[in-house]
Amino acid sequence: MTEVDGAALPTELAGLRDAARDRALLAEARAALAARLGCPSGEALQHLIWLARDLDVELPEAAAVLVGEVGAPEDGEAAVPARSRRAARATLAAPPSDSARAEVLRRVNAVDTPDDAEILDTLPDDPQARAAMDASLDGAAHLVPVRSPDGRVVDFLYAALNDSARDLFGRGAADLAGRRLLHTDPGSALSGLFDAYVAVLETGEPYARGPFAYSTAQDGVPRSSRMTLRCVRVPTGVVVAWHYHREEDRIRYRHDSVERLAQIGFGEWDLVTGEAFWSPRMLANYELAEAPDSPSDLPKTVAEEDVPLVEDAISTLLSRRESVEFEHRVATPGGRHRHLWVFAEPVVDGAGLPVAVNIVSQDITRRRGMERALAETRRAMLRQQLRTAQEHRVAATLRRAILPDPGDLERLPGLRVTVRSLAAESAARIGGDWFATRALADGRGLFAVGDAAGHGLPAAAAMARTRGGLLGLAYTGRPPGRLVAWLNELVGDLEPAATGTAVVARFDPASRIMEWTSAGHPPPVLVRDGRAVSLEHDPDPILGALPGLEYTTHTVQLRSGDHVLLYTDGLVERRGVDLDEGIARLVGILGRSAAGSGPDLDRILAEMGHDRAADDTTLFCLRVE
Repeated sequence: MTEVDGAALPTELAGLRDAARDRALLAEARAALAARLGCPSGEALQHLIWLARDLDVELPEAAAVLVGEVGAPEDGEAAVPARSRRAARATLAAPPSDSARAEVLRRVNAVDTPDDAEILDTLPDDPQARAAMDASLDGAAHLVPVRSPDGRVVDFLYAALNDSARDLFGRGAADLAGRRLLHTDPGSALSGLFDAYVAVLETGEPYARGPFAYSTAQDGVPRSSRMTLRCVRVPTGVVVAWHYHREEDRIRYRHDSVERLAQIGFGEWDLVTGEAFWSPRMLANYELAEAPDSPSDLPKTVAEEDVPLVEDAISTLLSRRESVEFEHRVATPGGRHRHLWVFAEPVVDGAGLPVAVNIVSQDITRRRGMERALAETRRAMLRQQLRTAQEHRVAATLRRAILPDPGDLERLPGLRVTVRSLAAESAARIGGDWFATRALADGRGLFAVGDAAGHGLPAAAAMARTRGGLLGLAYTGRPPGRLVAWLNELVGDLEPAATGTAVVARFDPASRIMEWTSAGHPPPVLVRDGRAVSLEHDPDPILGALPGLEYTTHTVQLRSGDHVLLYTDGLVERRGVDLDEGIARLVGILGRSAAGSGPDLDRILAEMGHDRAADDTTLFCLRVE
């Protein structure tokens, strides 16, 4: 089993709590902002980062401010990603009756036979078929009939194909010439095209169809496309010309996707013919079933308050023949307003007269709603930030009022005391560091260093009550272990609940014995004869965590010229660095600076790389006379 370092455990637990709290705050703030703005969680995080940058605060602080002002979303408000639904489409049309189906399957599954080659070998030249294929700009094929013994047409053979001919599988003349139609394209049987070709062959009436949805399959692989087709009779069979609309469909799909995803609509008025065309998205943006007859009718579709603005824009468009860009609102059936961004431009003829108007609109309701929500959130966060700053100013003032100036410390018999106590520069990080000295009636001296958990006014208040309680208890003359046990009960009864750490020590100038107790606090460091050593002992639990505890009193024999250093975690604790490493580094620095008059506290702070923005730091040094 791995041995747990008791001295580092409280600090590690505090670090874990801080990290967990920051993660929880970020998650709660993201959810709250996503609910307010109606946006995905990832987009809400980006807005939170921008807000933190605008307010010049760290991301966890911005999250804390936001949660304090906005609050978490109510149950059910969390955005749940919509699941994509895909409509199933039949590969082929509905099957015919059972008997007809059997005949179709027989034809489709039929393979090429020697008779097919004979049909093609004996096929007379057909200039009309070649001319019909050459005249087609799209794919075209010359089909010749395959007949049963009773004369019925049971299939067609590809006699020839032009250079443009490609089926839905990309096959051309090299793959299809000489092969049967139903075997290579079973969709022609199930779609009715085969019967249409037979009718053209028998009646001579041309056949045209499309665009229509066409599906076929080959080797279990389906293909579909919209298709336009024409079939004519020639002396030896029929010529079929076809065009697949796959590229047009892709373009139309992209266009429709752009309209849908960007909520952009397009429209046009022909001022000469009086015709008007609006895309479906354009009509939806304006809550209309059909386009207005002319641009002059556009103001009739907008919210009453925005009519003058739109009338002025249309006047500029038509009279000055200038492009216009504006925003307006449209009333929706629910009594709310849709916000639209609009761009319109005139189309003029050679004489400079307007002959058409092109117009584009985009639904920006969500964007405007988000901007309003962000503005309100920013204002709310600023208010919260001001309240927090005021609270921290009070905390800093309270700290200065409670803690004595280092030059005014009460003198302790047999000791010379020096202190450096630095509050965090960041208002949000002002904590609960404290120190105290008290000359006791029996000639001994009491001194202590502690840290109330948390930051701001709650930490300052807990610090004041903890320090005051200890100084009051000191008059009992009891050893440090007993004082800390009482102090633990006092802190545990505070409202609101509080915790903290402390080292409480008592020095007897006659015997030069120091008694001390640690409640979850970093250990003292003894500097003697040019060497520094940490007074390591298993620390007792922090103050306020568990009632009814007994705390251990440790003793150490000091000598004249010894230095004892007490400190708070702000000196040795760094993000991502183990607390033991920080303490070991401090011991090393103290060992190097121990010669002469003793440790230089300012130099120690500089060499430890004290980060005043992160936390309070207290350094308390005693020299034995």
